[in-house]
Amino acid sequence: QGGPTTIGPSRGAFSGDIRIECIHRAMGRKGTQWMVVFNIVGMLLTGTLNTLCTKIQFTMTSVGIDGKPELFHKPWFATLNMLFAMGLVGVVDKIYRKCYAPRSAMASPLMIDRVYDGSSPGSATYGKKVVLVIVPAAFDIAATALCAIGMLYIPASVWQMLRGSAVVFSAILSVMFLKRKLLAFNWIGLFLCILGVSIVGVANVWGTESVSTTDSDSAAMLFGMGLVLAGQVVQAGQVVAEEYLMKEVDLPAMEIVGFEGLWGTLIMVLIVYPLLWVIPGDDGGHLENPIDTIALLENNRTLLCVVLLFLFSCGTFNATGIAVTSHLSSIHRMMLDLSRTVMIWGFGLVVHYYFDPNSAFGEVWTPYSYLQLIGFAILVVGQTIYGEILKVPGLKYPSGPLPMPSPAMSLHAFASPLPRER
Repeated sequence: QGGPTTIGPSRGAFSGDIRIECIHRAMGRKGTQWMVVFNIVGMLLTGTLNTLCTKIQFTMTSVGIDGKPELFHKPWFATLNMLFAMGLVGVVDKIYRKCYAPRSAMASPLMIDRVYDGSSPGSATYGKKVVLVIVPAAFDIAATALCAIGMLYIPASVWQMLRGSAVVFSAILSVMFLKRKLLAFNWIGLFLCILGVSIVGVANVWGTESVSTTDSDSAAMLFGMGLVLAGQVVQAGQVVAEEYLMKEVDLPAMEIVGFEGLWGTLIMVLIVYPLLWVIPGDDGGHLENPIDTIALLENNRTLLCVVLLFLFSCGTFNATGIAVTSHLSSIHRMMLDLSRTVMIWGFGLVVHYYFDPNSAFGEVWTPYSYLQLIGFAILVVGQTIYGEILKVPGLKYPSGPLPMPSPAMSLHAFASPLPRER
């Protein structure tokens, strides 16, 4: 009888261990689900805050080095801020890996999509992969700067809507450089995107003319929209470059973002800012004067707080965006992008009609705002058709799941993916 007596407690302990382990796993799944929801909400709020903070700081006034008040028109400084925030995300991710990730083998890191150990056979060395990240970083600098300069001249909501044109440019560049082929539904989606962006642009210009007394405002609006569209061309180039380089750079997405921020910050400090200092311009004789930027920040604490808030928001947006990439489908990314645009437009309207009609970052509802809304709706429908979310009856669609987006697609409102490989 000694045998059963010995085995009984052993089975009981074993069953208890199983129950405890099941409870831990269930709690872990539930905790992960809540973290995914938290990250999605964080991505939505911080993505909206990024655009608003950028526009708000451009409308604020402070005293410069010449002792005179001036607007904080520093688009290259805004570009540096974004890259610096990306670099900080890489630092935080590195600290997380070193301090917390090794402690628990059961818990998968929420901020890391895959762990790189440097041992994948036949691939480039780790150092080469880090250096290759310079390419998308250079694209990011140019795209962000063009969009930041364009934001000086157009409302934040129009700026956000025009970013939807990146789908068109990324499709064109993927055909040219990645040799992708577009199917009928892709062409229909692109046509609707082009139509929607065109309607948004025309409605914005007509709306400006209806509330403005000078032709210079319309010209500035066209100039700003042109710069934003040019920025989307460059942003699409970054997506295509990342798609091409992903075959060599198999680093975690969070690490890629961090290195893009690091390389981008170094390029800004060592190359771009010296050029901005040498090139003649209206900012104290320079294209952009960093000394004047520091003076403006020192003389307006509110402006400094907005800039620091942008740094925090941008870093959080990058972290949450990468964290939930694997949990988001195309329709999720579409809804997030749509929600951001609605929140930004609504914020501008509320500021103008309920707080300060003279506020520079408030927006007016013009007779052509309905046309702008229709254009935005057409743009969204075009993106859903192009991204295989809304399927047109009778058309041929490829089988299999959509590919995972690159870091640029995840973080720059690319709700629709690149065309599939054939």
